[in-house]
Amino acid sequence: MRSRSDRALKRRIFLSALLAAAMLLAGCRDSTESHGSSAPDITPSVGSVEVTVGGESGDASSAVTAESEDGNGSDDTPSSNTAESSESADTLDSVEPPETESAPADTSSISSAPQTTEMSIPAEPDPPLASTPPATTATTAATTPKPPAEVIIPEVKKVSSPGEKTFTAGGSVIDYSNASLGYISLKYGGSSDKVRLQIICGTTYDYMLPADGTVRYFPLSCGSGEYTIRLWEHDHDNFYSNPIDETISVTVSDEVATFLYPNYYIDFNQQSNAVKKSAEVCAGASGTIEKIAAIFKYITDNVTYDKQLAATVQSGYVPNPDATLRSLKGICFDYSALFASMTRAQGIPTRLVIGYASPDIYHAWNEVYTTETGWITPELFLKQSGYNLLDSTFYAGASDKADIADYISTKSNYTALYYY
Repeated sequence: MRSRSDRALKRRIFLSALLAAAMLLAGCRDSTESHGSSAPDITPSVGSVEVTVGGESGDASSAVTAESEDGNGSDDTPSSNTAESSESADTLDSVEPPETESAPADTSSISSAPQTTEMSIPAEPDPPLASTPPATTATTAATTPKPPAEVIIPEVKKVSSPGEKTFTAGGSVIDYSNASLGYISLKYGGSSDKVRLQIICGTTYDYMLPADGTVRYFPLSCGSGEYTIRLWEHDHDNFYSNPIDETISVTVSDEVATFLYPNYYIDFNQQSNAVKKSAEVCAGASGTIEKIAAIFKYITDNVTYDKQLAATVQSGYVPNPDATLRSLKGICFDYSALFASMTRAQGIPTRLVIGYASPDIYHAWNEVYTTETGWITPELFLKQSGYNLLDSTFYAGASDKADIADYISTKSNYTALYYY
């Protein structure tokens, strides 16, 4: 009897030990799974910047009134009370990006997903009839490369001139049939060597155009409201006749969607290389923020500042996004037009903004729109501060990214005049 009792006691002790080990193992596994399921950092990296949603919101109607006291702030855009040509106008990027105080370069600011420390799990006894997969399965899965993301060419917005609502004079046609979509068109049919179109909505948007009969499209940047549209013709004495001077009242159905269409400064279509490159760059990106980050990174990594063009650019210069892609160089106008064409191709409303960067640089940059936060988002952060402006020109050309981020993050360094 004692021998059987001893065996029973030993058996109870052994089973208790097994039960304790199983409970400990279960506890370690639960702890490890809980640790590993914490919300990952989904902030996409952009070179040495990281992108996150945030920042101030604004709208075009309020921001567009931030003009300097002297009107346009530049001879390149004459006020509406003069029709005389000014050929000595300031031009974008006539000076180089601002120099900021020297600071140590900080290339360690790339945001990455939090690192988790794998917990050590005690070896588990082999269960009876275990169906454990072969040891090579995990290794094979870990080393098999992911297939490349599918490149899908997006369907971009198209502009048109239906001819249903027009102003005409001497063969020239201003078509405002699609004013409710936020744009008008002009086809010049006169005999002048060049023309000037003014769209006035509190701010005067002034375009110097070649007189070649091409249909060109222009945004109604102030949204719903009253617009005065004036066409001026150049004559031999450098004065302008005024064959069209009309006022229309406009109700724009979607003021944000205005900044999805191509226009005179942001020229792209379904066949554009900018649209194709946008699809390539954004392949595999999920959501608006990741797409913006991918496009910003591509441009700032690949396009260089063209100092020679900046020194020689003339009044009336018009960017060409596909040409910028071919040369991979340009001035701020080119950076901003390329960025806007690539993001608009992805269905992301984007404004090309022209104004002044401190101390006195006639400059161009971008603003984007997300449904979560409105305009002037997302903020791009480096290590110490954030900024609400997508200034790809200054960021691409800066040797010290942290220092230029500090400059861009100072809102008083920028004065917006025009939105395209």
